[in-house]
Amino acid sequence: MRKFAILTVTLLVVLMASCGQKKRDAAYYEMMVDSIRKAEQVKEIQKKAGVTDEDPLEAFFLKLSRCTLPIQSEGAHWERLGEFTELPRTLNESFGYMSETELKVLSMPPRGHHQVVMLLEMQDSITPALYLYTMDSQHKAIDLLCLYEERAEDRGTDFGKTRLEYFITSDYTITLMRYYQSHEATRPELEQTRRYVINKKGEFEEVIIEL
Repeated sequence: MRKFAILTVTLLVVLMASCGQKKRDAAYYEMMVDSIRKAEQVKEIQKKAGVTDEDPLEAFFLKLSRCTLPIQSEGAHWERLGEFTELPRTLNESFGYMSETELKVLSMPPRGHHQVVMLLEMQDSITPALYLYTMDSQHKAIDLLCLYEERAEDRGTDFGKTRLEYFITSDYTITLMRYYQSHEATRPELEQTRRYVINKKGEFEEVIIEL
């Protein structure tokens, strides 16, 4: 009889513990479901606000408009090249700029395994500078090449302006032409022509221009 009483008490303790565990499991499950539901609501709110938990650099590049090749310089009329997208200030450092600089980017066709973009920096309210950047699969800059810029130049006996123009073929043969415009001349003078290709490392490599 004594053994039966002890066994009964033991079973009651086990059952009570089991029921308590079930109650805790149910409460824990409800808490987890509630947390997931709240997380989904937060994610939806962030999505509507334009904030995602994706890699910001990757998400940005996926949305860029793309320019087709071949292209040639449009001078200061950069908007004719395509629809540039303003670069978020938080990504400026990826291109070697301080966060306060205003930049715009246009996607270019890839070269091999390397991504290529054209970056626009306004030197002042009307004067642009254009750069071609090569990037790896993680969108980290490998190399850059200035395509277009204008600079005032004092040559002692003459004061004028230098201007860099460009032409890019469909296979990324890049030709740069440097002009000098004297304040006394009516037309600019071609002073230098250089040619580049993108090598297997994603770097801009100068090549000899065959005459």
